Amino acid sequence: MDHRIRPCRAALLPNGLLLLLLMLLADPVLPARRHPPVVLVPGDLGNQLEAKLDKPKVVHYLCSKKTDSYFTLWLNLELLLPVIIDCWIDNIRLVYNRTSRRTEFPDGVDVRVPGFGKTFSLEFLDPSKSSVGSYFHTMVESLVDWGYTQGEDVRGAPYDWRRAPTATPGLEGQIHPCLRVIGRTLGGCGQDPACPGLRR
Repeated sequence: MDHRIRPCRAALLPNGLLLLLLMLLADPVLPARRHPPVVLVPGDLGNQLEAKLDKPKVVHYLCSKKTDSYFTLWLNLELLLPVIIDCWIDNIRLVYNRTSRRTEFPDGVDVRVPGFGKTFSLEFLDPSKSSVGSYFHTMVESLVDWGYTQGEDVRGAPYDWRRAPTATPGLEGQIHPCLRVIGRTLGGCGQDPACPGLRR
């Protein structure tokens, strides 16, 4: 039996969001007490995004021009208030470069995805853990109740959902090492890095 990523289940959640569970068969003789690892890949708007600013100009005098550290860009309900939402739109937008045919961040905006390999950034979209921002939390809780361990055999693969997975720099390169680590943790050989991965 080979060691490859196999899409085990793709199911539509009641709210219409597509959930993709990728499971890795770490070893054909895996002990019975071990679960096949689960990597949760969120859909559009499905994980937190953080931003740091050092902008040459802003769209409104109430907008921050510079920040010392990263702050929650998505989902931060305070940024969706009237007038302030203009600042948020200017920070979360992407700029299309016609020459390179790629999207770029606006001048002075750096966006990053927190928590690759962990589940916190997709369990709650709002770091305050308000119920309105709950996303994968119930599913992760259920997996833990079934004997899974967060950060070991259940992990998250958050990404910049504003871009296609194939246009996200390094996403595929991040997922393969994550799966290899899970496979080795569970006593297997881990994922073959030559596997086509997401594009397939």
